[in-house]
Amino acid sequence: MEIPEYFISCDWGTSNFRLRVVHAISLDVINEIITNQGVKKVYDQYTAQNELCQFDFFSDYIISQIKVLPIKHQNHVIICSGMASSSIGLYELDYVNMPIKADGKDLEIKMLQLKNHFELLLISGIKDSQGVMRGEETQAIGFEEHLQSYDEGILLLPGTHSKHLLYKEGHFIELKSFMTGELFEILSQISILSNSIIKEDTEQISEGPFLEGVKLGSQGKLSSSLFSIRVNDLFGKSTKAENYFYLSGLLIGDELAYLKNETKKIFLAAPYPLSKLYKIALDHIIGAGNYMFLDDEIVEKAVLVGQKKILEYYEK
Repeated sequence: MEIPEYFISCDWGTSNFRLRVVHAISLDVINEIITNQGVKKVYDQYTAQNELCQFDFFSDYIISQIKVLPIKHQNHVIICSGMASSSIGLYELDYVNMPIKADGKDLEIKMLQLKNHFELLLISGIKDSQGVMRGEETQAIGFEEHLQSYDEGILLLPGTHSKHLLYKEGHFIELKSFMTGELFEILSQISILSNSIIKEDTEQISEGPFLEGVKLGSQGKLSSSLFSIRVNDLFGKSTKAENYFYLSGLLIGDELAYLKNETKKIFLAAPYPLSKLYKIALDHIIGAGNYMFLDDEIVEKAVLVGQKKILEYYEK
């Protein structure tokens, strides 16, 4: 079978839902719908009722969003990645054990029939002894063409739970997970440090405090440096905005510390403005010329590239 002219990309994360009508050749996005109805919220809504089974409840939500699209684009095949394949999602698929081929051929995929004859191709997650992920594997597959000219490298995917994927000879063979984003949220909003921190516009980075945090974090001094945020605020040694970037630097420095003496090629794939912080940190820890930055345009298209590859394999 030939790949269809269009497909519907569904990226269903824990907190957000994203639906895009995509031209399969150019990967141009024709229509897009974004909501805050992530898998967790929809699952909570499902458990609060007793009329529909989990599969039908989630299916109904997807179909309700598809029906918002122009009629001519409502019947394309849906390709879904993310938390939809988890136990609290649409339909649970087991994680695939690493190593996996970086082109995605090893992933488990399942064609599901939804109501009203809608077809949905669901993509599994991956795991190793260090961690698990759902959604980022499809994104990583979308980056393959940028990695394949290197025998090995490390792909950095910063986020709430940052993922570092070890790439070797056309395979992703190892996964490291870091709770960098979630720790930042907890420490800055819930902990005793919350009154000493104010959220600042990351467009205007306080580079001095951020780099100071990176240096200490990359030296293994994360825990011992945290309370200084409160102390510096109490005695007027730093502003709450500066503390915001200092904490960010501590956590990012801690995440990247193990890369100090790394000889493999490093690939940074992060959306702006998060990429700006990670670039400053990497410049300090490994040097500006020792990593490749995959820009916003590449990052934005990565999930679509990965989903298209998986659709092509399925159609064959």
